[in-house]
Amino acid sequence: MTKEPILSAKDVEVQFSLRGNYLRAIRKCSLDLYDGETLAIVGESGSGKSVFTKCFVGMLDKNGKVTGGSILYEGNDLAKYKTEKEWRQIRGKKIAMVMQDPMTSLNPLKKIGKQIQETIELNQGIHGAEAKKQALRLLQTVGIHDPEKRFDQYPHEFSGGMRQRVVIAIAIACKPQILICDEPTTALDVTVQAQILDLIRSLQKELHMTIIYITHDLGVVANVADRVAVMYAGQIVEIGKIDEVFYDARHPYAWALLSALPQLGVKGETLPTIDGTPPNLFNEIKGDAFAPRNRHALQIDFLEEPPFFDVTPTHKAKTWYLDPRAPHMEQPKSIQKLRDGSDNRPAQKIVHPHEKPDREVLLEVKDLEVKFGNKRHPFVAVNRVSFQVFKGETLALVGESGSGKTTIGRSILRMVPTSGGDVLYRGTKINGKISKSLNEKIIRNCQMIFQDPMASLNERAKVDYIVSEGLYNFHLYKDEAEREEKVQQALREVGLLPEFASRFPHEFSGGQRQRIGIARALIMEPEFIVADEPISALDVSIRAQVLNLLNDLKAKRDLTYLFIAHDLSVVRFISDRIAVIYRGQIVELAEAEELFLHPLHPYTRALLSAAPNPDPEIEKQKKLLVYDPLMHDYTQDKPFWEEVCKGHFVYGNRREIEGYRRAVH
Repeated sequence: MTKEPILSAKDVEVQFSLRGNYLRAIRKCSLDLYDGETLAIVGESGSGKSVFTKCFVGMLDKNGKVTGGSILYEGNDLAKYKTEKEWRQIRGKKIAMVMQDPMTSLNPLKKIGKQIQETIELNQGIHGAEAKKQALRLLQTVGIHDPEKRFDQYPHEFSGGMRQRVVIAIAIACKPQILICDEPTTALDVTVQAQILDLIRSLQKELHMTIIYITHDLGVVANVADRVAVMYAGQIVEIGKIDEVFYDARHPYAWALLSALPQLGVKGETLPTIDGTPPNLFNEIKGDAFAPRNRHALQIDFLEEPPFFDVTPTHKAKTWYLDPRAPHMEQPKSIQKLRDGSDNRPAQKIVHPHEKPDREVLLEVKDLEVKFGNKRHPFVAVNRVSFQVFKGETLALVGESGSGKTTIGRSILRMVPTSGGDVLYRGTKINGKISKSLNEKIIRNCQMIFQDPMASLNERAKVDYIVSEGLYNFHLYKDEAEREEKVQQALREVGLLPEFASRFPHEFSGGQRQRIGIARALIMEPEFIVADEPISALDVSIRAQVLNLLNDLKAKRDLTYLFIAHDLSVVRFISDRIAVIYRGQIVELAEAEELFLHPLHPYTRALLSAAPNPDPEIEKQKKLLVYDPLMHDYTQDKPFWEEVCKGHFVYGNRREIEGYRRAVH
């Protein structure tokens, strides 16, 4: 790193005008960016991460503007730029941005190649065949095979990971000095995420770029960053080298973020969460913005805004805790855990429901098969899957997108028709044609929590109606007063206020919307719930709240969960057993800790190698394993499902099974 920063933002203020009111999204924020480094900016949704960096490329919404401070780059103050002509000299050419959702960043009606070619023609003045040649070279650079064929395809013909590669190709088309990556891996599987991070790292070396990562995933930060800036309520509250912030964080908000990580939680115990909600930035903030959510706030935190205190020459934090007059504050155990090596195994042996002598099979899936398409061209989404779910347990179903996890969950709940096999609920077959009374029983006893809380809630209906839908359909109330009482009770149970019933979904945060979805499922008083990626779209702190809520409800109501996820590090904290699925087939099933200690199938090992870890030392040293299904030779020696040791099942042929047995014993 050179002494002189290549970009220096000082006391930047950004204001948005909304219906006559002014929202101060960025409040006197300062940042120096150095040549060749990777800086990660972390914080909850709404903390100002994206807004702050959009100032560097002139991409603020039309009702937002920089109202104070300076952004010095190459001798110019970008904060003073007003016209599109001025920004065109910077945007794309010098500073480029990779947006969060590749599908909305790409034009669905234009061929991929043309979109890259346009960027080259617009910014480099190269046209025709030469521009196309460069576009093809870029596709190859970002790891897209057969670029000539892919050039003429549309965005919908690409997978999520491939679309993200295209967006990266467009961003690096003009070889920018600074690349801003805004949540570049949020919607991706852990394996694809790891590949994209590797790609960005290799492009950074090749093109000598400086990179800013905006993310709420601290595992990603541990993997990629040299320095970390923690943002809260429109300000950077702590900044330092990766090791300094992760192993020796000083701001209470940074402590809270790290403590909320499931990877650092102790199984069987509650995850630490952050109380309350971020401040309303329409109002003037007095003192430390985090003080109302900090259980150990000092009196001065409510009266006066803290300055930055130096911890080391490269590490500083904006907290009164560092004032020599302040009482000594002990760092949370999670920070100490990171320093000493993270481990979230339970402090004492937990007896899981499947290990109890009086265990009861609540749900059994036998040779389940689900096909889509027509008879001529069938697509097998689920291929002869078998497993049992015991009453009171959480069975996690883990795999990449397209592996069939959600299809299994939906077919169990009769939302997707099955093509073969049996689904038995308390010994009764519930797939295929069943009686109306049995169908009603299944709907009442088995519910689903959906992945995207915004898409699964009727945005035109009030919360009262959304939560009551099941009550209306099955008339599960005597009168209006009882229905209202049931709705209020369900809302209270998921940590929402009863008065929220009169609001619409858009008035809530992502975590609150997910709670509404959980309340809608709970009001039916089910005993079995399919939770389909219920935390994948949520911030770290909200994620901890939802995981705690699911665990509390499980204990209180004696619930049983089928928990669908793609991140093994999260399911380790919540699940009793884990089933790993690949292309519609379960390849391994074991008790959660056993699976982490002795992963046998190569696909399980690949998933584990890609799972993000919030420990920078582990993350920087880990090697990504790539699973190749062609490694198995099943031409002569056919595969089968086998229990290699007590409760640990794996799919393989005789030679592989023998190898797995040796690995365990």
